[in-house]
Amino acid sequence: MSTLRKCLTLVIVLAVAGTLSVYPSSKAEAAKKARFAHNMPPKPQLLYHAAALTFQNNLRIYTKGELDIDIFPSSQLGKDKVAAKKVQLGSIQFQIVASNNITAFDRRLDIFTLPFMFGSFKGAAKVFNSDIGMTIGENFRKKSGIRVLGFIATGFRNMMNSKHPILKPADLGDLRMRIAKNPIMVATYKALGGSTIGMSPTELFSALSTKTVDGHDGGSSWAWAQKLYEVQKYLSITRHQLVAGAFIMNDKYFQSLSKKNQRAVLRAATDAISWANAYAEENEKEIMKGFARKGLKIDTPEIAPFRKAVKVVHQKFADKVGGMDLINRILAMQQ
Repeated sequence: MSTLRKCLTLVIVLAVAGTLSVYPSSKAEAAKKARFAHNMPPKPQLLYHAAALTFQNNLRIYTKGELDIDIFPSSQLGKDKVAAKKVQLGSIQFQIVASNNITAFDRRLDIFTLPFMFGSFKGAAKVFNSDIGMTIGENFRKKSGIRVLGFIATGFRNMMNSKHPILKPADLGDLRMRIAKNPIMVATYKALGGSTIGMSPTELFSALSTKTVDGHDGGSSWAWAQKLYEVQKYLSITRHQLVAGAFIMNDKYFQSLSKKNQRAVLRAATDAISWANAYAEENEKEIMKGFARKGLKIDTPEIAPFRKAVKVVHQKFADKVGGMDLINRILAMQQ
């Protein structure tokens, strides 16, 4: 059985289990429930929901039923930035969210948003699990009051549109691309010569359908979850940015837990993140096959011109994210 099939079997079992616990129902009912938010539909094969289900199962086991979560998918508790603010305030306890959507709390986190910072899933996981990754997370906690339980390399951003292939930066000239509202991402497309518009993810499908925008920049798992292949024709595998999924938690809630349950939460999250990183890499391969089956024309352009064009972005934002030395250390760590 393939790794991906084993992963899918596990999360489907967890989904079917639903509110069942490995401990007696009386203890499950008495569990201190927390709220867990993410933006993907509640399908067990989709990355964020799969990670949430895995964390939920781990949490029930490691706390012997003392802690549990209710999972709110599909942005039910607010769009990413709104939900993250609720995590900061404490009305939501947990969230998985693309790191580029929470950098307003601490711009140093934007080092993960810089173009071409990561070359592979394993390279990204190595950085996330290093002292560098831990320090970035701790800095974020001190500034925001939001604890980072870890990062998931959820997938690479590629370029998808409805007009023509993108084989070189100049091909972006006549395209209006939807991107997340993040200064580095805006600067990246400006360096490439593209025209962009910030737009909520929930508005994108309609905007693509009506040709309000021509294309989008997004991670593969998210694009698949939103069925954007139904309103797009061309996919260019640029892998110009990694979507670092931040697994975050309200720090005051964490501090309110017993030391035993604090350790259990950390263990449950660490194990879920490790599982999710392995799943994401296999899942991306399957998604690319799925895009091809759905009829997308897939191209793999020469990346050197794209890399050259965005070097200015690293220079422009270096001081805001920790300096060129830190950027170079992250790049060197993956070689």
